[in-house]
Amino acid sequence: MNTKYPLLWSALCLAAGILFYDSFPAITMQWAGLFVAGGIFFTFILLYFLGKKGIIIGLSLLLFSASGMARMYLADEAFQANSLWAVRGSGTWSGIVKENPLVSREKEPYARYYAELESIRYSDGTEKGLSGTAFIYESDPKKIYRTGDRISVAGKMSPVRIYNNPGKIDLEGRYRSRRLLGRIYPDRRETVHFVGDSGKYRPVRWAEDIRAKLMNDFSPYMDPVRLHILMTLLFGGSYNEIPETIMNSFSATGIVHILSVSGSHVALLFGFLYFLGKWLHLPKKIVITGAILLVLFYSALSGLVPPVIRAAVMGILSVGGVFVNREKTSLNILGAAVTGMLLWDPYYLYDVSFQLSVGASAGILLFYKPVSRFLQRIPLMPRWVKEGIALSLSAQVLTIPLILYDFHVFPFYFIPANLFVTPFLEWVIIAGLLASVLSLIFLPLAGGILQGADYLLWLSLRLNLTLSSFPRAVLQTGGMTFPQIVFYYVTVLILWFKEKIIHRHFRMAAAGILWGGLLSLILFLYVTVPSLMVYCPDLGPDRGAALVMGDHKILYYKGSGVSSHISNWEWNSLLGYEGLFSADLLILNLEDVKKPIPLTVPFPVKEIWVTGGKAELKAPDVFRDHRERIRELPRGKYRLGRIRLLTNGSSWLISNPEGNIYLSGRKELSIPSWPDHLLWVAGMKMGSNGYTEEEIDRIHPEAIIYGGSRMQSSWEDMDLFESKNYRAANVYKEGMQAASFKKQWKLRGKSVWQ
Repeated sequence: MNTKYPLLWSALCLAAGILFYDSFPAITMQWAGLFVAGGIFFTFILLYFLGKKGIIIGLSLLLFSASGMARMYLADEAFQANSLWAVRGSGTWSGIVKENPLVSREKEPYARYYAELESIRYSDGTEKGLSGTAFIYESDPKKIYRTGDRISVAGKMSPVRIYNNPGKIDLEGRYRSRRLLGRIYPDRRETVHFVGDSGKYRPVRWAEDIRAKLMNDFSPYMDPVRLHILMTLLFGGSYNEIPETIMNSFSATGIVHILSVSGSHVALLFGFLYFLGKWLHLPKKIVITGAILLVLFYSALSGLVPPVIRAAVMGILSVGGVFVNREKTSLNILGAAVTGMLLWDPYYLYDVSFQLSVGASAGILLFYKPVSRFLQRIPLMPRWVKEGIALSLSAQVLTIPLILYDFHVFPFYFIPANLFVTPFLEWVIIAGLLASVLSLIFLPLAGGILQGADYLLWLSLRLNLTLSSFPRAVLQTGGMTFPQIVFYYVTVLILWFKEKIIHRHFRMAAAGILWGGLLSLILFLYVTVPSLMVYCPDLGPDRGAALVMGDHKILYYKGSGVSSHISNWEWNSLLGYEGLFSADLLILNLEDVKKPIPLTVPFPVKEIWVTGGKAELKAPDVFRDHRERIRELPRGKYRLGRIRLLTNGSSWLISNPEGNIYLSGRKELSIPSWPDHLLWVAGMKMGSNGYTEEEIDRIHPEAIIYGGSRMQSSWEDMDLFESKNYRAANVYKEGMQAASFKKQWKLRGKSVWQ
């Protein structure tokens, strides 16, 4: 163990303690003595190999792991102390707007306020104080309220719905960090009312006023669309004002992070001020002190949101290392920043921006020099290109599994984008910050700088759009499974420590056995993947299933009476995570759809079969994008290769020589006898009290995946399945479920291994 980086090890142990407590809180509290005994045993192991120094190391690691568990326990207790009893309550809510609201002016305009709750007044006049926050929604708002305004609204609070599907950004940790209790929707014909100025959050309002003034001053000198992009580059937050094509192009080239205030912004500001100070021959201490003060001012101007705080802390600590001439201790500085932030808020560990920032920073510190030395062997490549490639590659080394897990695609042209697009955008940011300062002194000079920045921004956007339009700009990979992630990081560690490993036969043997064992496990899991798999994600009110049947892929989507954008996002995210980027057939059941559903199909589908209504009216986005492939089917029998399909216009029976799948709709399929080896993908029966024993025995499934809800009849259905000894899983309660067929149907939970 390398003891040169104690603060880095402390951060890793703190994170491990947080993860362990959050994964197994009951075990942690009930068997605390077992963990103490394990820690003592680990300390004795270190004592044997490292001598007396091993005791100090072992106790220190144990202490930081215990600190992580304790900090997560305190954070959990603090969240539980909020007014959770108020969830699902109805009355008149009052609270204070904590940040600039999210406003959408598209098809269904709305405003979403993030508010610190103060009280609730019930219909009988009783009033109670509240602790916690909530999202307050208003449809078609006539007036937008500002940070610090006290508002009230009559309505009901719904709990925060966490869709429990793998392969997506963790929102639960973010919500708990923000003490979010739920979402408040006004009663019919009710609106949000202004109560008065609370006098709170003055710094945040001041920052918003400054940004609004800057935007007003900048508007005569820039194109309106590019002005919103510039303000987002400078301060983040204005994503709704950026065209979707621009956002998609930034995502496709892997530089979307530059649109939010991050460590790269702080590093850019530090670097510019540092070279400016050297050019003016200013003392190093004055330059660094001034840079720190300007970063703090810039952070305040950006609203002091968590990503900005993280970026400022990391930047200031890094500059502190330069200030004391300790550039070589950068990993310890990074460890100190991570330790401090996790002690401040352990939920940061689950934030994807925190994960990517720390991973990219650590990757640059660890791998920039080795990659740069390797590229020096290429004589014809210019130095600046070598440095750019080394920086881009080293930043990706530790973040690839995170990117694939959360986003399921990999930007193939991220190196050209970082070489040719990012530098222009960095100069745009510098020009924008310089214009922000000069606008307070001499606006025409700031306007001239802005016009130059506008041309640079136009050129950057054109270059990025060109790169993102190239073939294979985005590699559709799907998410990495748990064994693959472990294998990847073990490979990185072996390569990093290769010089220490190859000189010791014991270490070489241990590394070879570990690497070979993991590779064998991955190959075994790949070879033994069943040819018949069914994935049923948690889609809230809607239901969906992805069927992988040999060479054929069949998708099934059943819309509900609730039009939900979130269901569509969850559906497409799950398909991407499982690596399903094309399909032979999409079966679309629209029998329960009352208003158009915002369903999209962002990948090739050979045919779309629709039952229960017209896709043009009930699924307009699907109809618009795939009109020529849509067939509205009556009841009957159909074939897809060896696969036979039977429908009554509501339910579907899909059969092949290996196994059978029953997708139940509002009307049960009436057939003389049900086949053996049947997987039943069921759901709550609309307008009834649920399933009866006779129905279940008649179908007689081998396994059941139930897309239930919070309604009482759903729990009664599950109780009935259990009492009849059927193997059943509830998607609403347990999250996404997978089933595989090998001689019989087997439920696989979230399928993290396959």
